[in-house]
Amino acid sequence: MIPAIHHISYEDRLRAMDLPSLLYRRLRGDAIEAYKYLHSCYPVDNSFLPLHQAHSEVCTRGHCLSLQKRDCRTTVRANFFSFRIVNFWNALPTNVLEADTVNSFKGRFDGRSLVSAPALYGYG
Repeated sequence: MIPAIHHISYEDRLRAMDLPSLLYRRLRGDAIEAYKYLHSCYPVDNSFLPLHQAHSEVCTRGHCLSLQKRDCRTTVRANFFSFRIVNFWNALPTNVLEADTVNSFKGRFDGRSLVSAPALYGYG
């Protein structure tokens, strides 16, 4: 910890050091992992992130990589990666999702204001 700012609130420390919040880092990490699974960067079956059936052939609305929203009955299940990423992933712009590499995805994700300032810095 920097001694000069130990008395300042968490949100103000983040702004002073120009750091993103934990919420933003979690969303970014989840989006990167979803990108890797959907673009077969891992040698595993990605059936736990099923694509929406309506978008499998023709994309008329949204993007071709939209995930299927499944039902869950428990809050424990709702916090699994395959459930918590769906709404955020489906809201991402098409040009971010159509990146050719993981690094270009990260750059496009960070280059756009995808998350509002309160979520980025943890205040609001």
